[in-house]
Amino acid sequence: MDKKVFQPITIKSMTLKNRIALAPLLMVGDEDGSYVGDRIIRWLEHRAKGGAALIMMGAVGPSATVKGIIAGRTEINLYDDKYIPGFARLAEVIHSYGARLGVQLASPGPMGGLGASPPPYPDESHRTLGIAQAIAGAAAAPVHELTVGEIEHMEDDFATAALRAKTAGLDCVLLHCAHGGATIHCSFISPYYNRRTDRYGGSWENRLRFPVETIKKMREAVGDDYPILVRIDADELLGERGITVDAATGIVVPALEKAGVDCIDVSQGCIVRAPYGITIPLFYPRGCFIHHATAVKRATKLPVIGVGRIVDMDMAEKFLQEGKADIIYMGRQITADPETPNKYYEGRLADIRTCIGCLDGCSNCAVNYDIQSDTEPIPLVPAEEQKNVLVVGGGVGGMEAARILALRGHRVTLLEKDSHLGGMVAALALVPLTAEFGNIVEYLAAQMKKLRVDVRLCKEATSADIEALKPDAVILASGSSMLIPEIARGKPGVMDYIQAARNKPAIGQRVVIWGLVGASLAISLAEEGKDVVIIGRGGEETLARDDPGARRSWILRKLTDINVARETPEAIRVSNPEVIYYVDVQDITPRDIEIVTRDGARRALPYDTFIIARERISSDSLYSELQGKLAEVHKIGDCAEVGTIKKAIHGANDIARRI
Repeated sequence: MDKKVFQPITIKSMTLKNRIALAPLLMVGDEDGSYVGDRIIRWLEHRAKGGAALIMMGAVGPSATVKGIIAGRTEINLYDDKYIPGFARLAEVIHSYGARLGVQLASPGPMGGLGASPPPYPDESHRTLGIAQAIAGAAAAPVHELTVGEIEHMEDDFATAALRAKTAGLDCVLLHCAHGGATIHCSFISPYYNRRTDRYGGSWENRLRFPVETIKKMREAVGDDYPILVRIDADELLGERGITVDAATGIVVPALEKAGVDCIDVSQGCIVRAPYGITIPLFYPRGCFIHHATAVKRATKLPVIGVGRIVDMDMAEKFLQEGKADIIYMGRQITADPETPNKYYEGRLADIRTCIGCLDGCSNCAVNYDIQSDTEPIPLVPAEEQKNVLVVGGGVGGMEAARILALRGHRVTLLEKDSHLGGMVAALALVPLTAEFGNIVEYLAAQMKKLRVDVRLCKEATSADIEALKPDAVILASGSSMLIPEIARGKPGVMDYIQAARNKPAIGQRVVIWGLVGASLAISLAEEGKDVVIIGRGGEETLARDDPGARRSWILRKLTDINVARETPEAIRVSNPEVIYYVDVQDITPRDIEIVTRDGARRALPYDTFIIARERISSDSLYSELQGKLAEVHKIGDCAEVGTIKKAIHGANDIARRI
């Protein structure tokens, strides 16, 4: 295939067979949480088998302890020779697929209790909390300021760990100097975190002294031909108080290049203050931070790695062709589908399961049941007995169940009452901020055709219909419905969240959304020019409560006054939509929604459209109707318990792999 993404590239003694690499992801080790064992090896083997040329292990600890802070952490360790055999086993497995193996060496920064300087950050005149602390209402955690002796000791630890990696047969090492308060080296580089007055603080040269000295010691330990990579923040996303693109390209990159690194891995963000640069939610466009890699490429002749929600192989190819990067990291995409590179190479584009950006616990991927860090997935094996299985409901849970059943050799029929597949998730994909949810709908719909599942649309199944088909087993995936409060029933302009997503032309200019979980829809409508008010019976703690991790933090930055860094446009609060907490709806007229807050304040909200985004209830009436009539009836997804995409996909697998 004549594509740049499949051209080899050489970095010192390491040649990569293509330009796709697994981004370093934080992993919990085996045994006591620090060793490379069978589970880690299996997980990374799938990525090498799937076609990635470089497997970069994330956040491996080079130090046993500094003031007792690092000891006992859950990252994989490499501070002792006892860890070498596990890494050697892993290297042998990865090499068997023609891939190369690297390790990212990192010690925790202020987020983990170590830093260049103690809180507050950035300084006494402008105290800000990390986003997690702000959400929880917690105080800033104590941070130990490293002494010069501890700095020098850590430099030696990193160098020795690099040598252990080389001894174990790994092909390269990467020094983690990114993500603000997440890592010790970035906290020294960053003016946001470093207020020291000794030779490790003050000027850029002094703040870079710790990483520069570390790299030089690593180079001395591993020799001239062994590749040393470095991950940097091209932009800490904290404005002029942090690392900026100008500083990264004009000062940081030249200093690290001079110190002896061989490749620049370009990232961005601060994990505790700008996490949207690292764990990027689906609210951001794909490839949204590639301009940072492009800027670094202009500042160096070294190979540059680009990263940042690049989940599409055509996009990766485009970025490489345009010279924006030399290697593309895929992290969550190769988690969602380890075989992404191979499928692309073979032209099987419809078989690629694209990441949806949900951030719902990526170590237990929402759309890939086989990615589980805490439990062993049920194996996908041929069924002992071929059965006729009926799936009722063509949402993502129903389609996933049908896919697994068909792969196992069962004869599968799927009934869907609507004229299209995807259910509620397909509706959510019509909202701009959650459009990436459509990825899983497209993938599963394509698999229905490929696996020849008998899909019957516009067919709302009754118990009589089901009995007439005489299935050996039935899986009910009939979803849920949203409750319309009695006060709103039959009133003009009222629709539920899903109806609103499916019928956007019917939404008027003045919109009131009842339900704080509807925040992403509210923001989408406001960005389209609507005047939006979102109301709820709860307080700020319930705002976007169904949005996990960085998704919720992004929404809270937009809609609340939490005490976080707001120096960049991404962090500036908007006034539309307006959010009103602790609200009871008193009356609904054709013109106004009359509300009262808990302090007794009354207000009339003019509206054209009133959208309900509140409680959902399972649509499971068929389950009780079929009891005693069929031998095997199961419920999955919202039909079993109202929940998330992840719950629907994983629940479907739990049932379909057992039938």
